[in-house]
Amino acid sequence: MGIHDVHNDNFLPLVYTLEVEINVLDFDPRYPKNPQTLGEKLRKARMDKGMTLRETAALFGVSETAVINWEIRSKMPEAGRMERVKEFIEGKLNSEIS
Repeated sequence: MGIHDVHNDNFLPLVYTLEVEINVLDFDPRYPKNPQTLGEKLRKARMDKGMTLRETAALFGVSETAVINWEIRSKMPEAGRMERVKEFIEGKLNSEIS
C-alpha cells in the first residue's frame, strides 16, 4: 500500500507561518546603508523618520535645495545650524515641525 492509497477524511494539510521583519528602505538605492559623511547620515536619519525634503527643510528653516546640498553635494550647514543637524542625526532633536 503506497502513500496515495490511504484515504483519510481527517487529514489536515500542514501550514507554516514565517514572520520576517525587513526595512523596506534597505531596498531603496537612495538609502545610505553605511553612512560615512554628514550628508549621508542626515539623509539616513531623514528617511528613517519618514520625512520629506520639504519637512526637513521646514524643521531647519532652510530651503529644500539647502537640504539637498547638505545630503548629496557635500555642502556643510552654516555654523548656527550645524548643532541642530547633529542633534537631528543623533535623534535628540524633535522632528515635529512647529
